[in-house]
This record gives sequence, structure tokens and C-alpha cells, in this order.
Amino acid sequence: MRVPEPLFVVINAGMRLLLRSPLHALVSRSLMLITFTGRVTGRTYTTPVRYIRVGTTIRWFTNRDAKWWPNLKHDPTVVLRLAGRDVVCTARVIDDDPATVRELLSGYLTRFPGDAVYHEVGLARDRTPLPEDLDRAASHSLVVEAQPKPAN
Repeated sequence: MRVPEPLFVVINAGMRLLLRSPLHALVSRSLMLITFTGRVTGRTYTTPVRYIRVGTTIRWFTNRDAKWWPNLKHDPTVVLRLAGRDVVCTARVIDDDPATVRELLSGYLTRFPGDAVYHEVGLARDRTPLPEDLDRAASHSLVVEAQPKPAN
């Protein structure tokens, strides 16, 4: 079931509070906060996103229509609130390689099939993403990967 877009204002505010609280462990295994700087305003923005870890890489997905991700191309430094602590990272947007987006999105949706609706991907009976839908989703989705910055 897809949550109506207007409800995300309330949901995101609640998730920001929860992920910064001592109770973060209730959701922080798959949700994190990303804090970045607006390229036009210079303001700091924080938004919750679902993520997966692959080694030291933290990966998440968004729709090309989302307004926040171009900020990461302008300034790739982000602060991720992961498991109750802030980690300064360098983000990389993958928006020009549909084959890679498709492959990575398939693995993500296999792990989080409930998110398929947000990428307009149907699921087979075994809850795996439908290949033809993944092809289409790869054209309107993108991947962001972040790596922790080395400590100075």
C-alpha cells in the first residue's frame, strides 16, 4: 500500500524525532537521516530514507522527480544519522546508468518488497520484482551511494 504523499510531511517529522532519540533502534536498521546543504539556499535539510549497507557503502534510492537529490551533485558531503550516530560521508549519485540502477534496485526491492510500490514495480507471487517493471523503473529512479569520509 502506498502512503499518500501529503502524509509524508507528518511521517518524516516523526521519523526525524525517532531517529534522533534513544529509541532509534526501533527503525534505524533500515531507516536513516540524510542531512545535506541546499545548492540554491545554502540551508541545511534533513530527510529520512530507507537504506541498505553493502560493505562500507550506504545505498538508497529515490525518484528522479524528487527535488532534493541534485543538491548532492553540487555538494556531495552529507551527514548520515546511522544507528544513533552521525557519520560524515561523500555521496555519489548514479543517474546516468540505467543498467546499474536496475540491478541495484532489484536487489533492494528483493530485500524491501514493500517499497516496490514507490518505484511502480509489481511483484511476482514469490514477492520478487517483475523484470519488465524494473526496466521501466530504472529510467525514473536513481541510486545514491555514500562512503564514510576518513577521519583526519
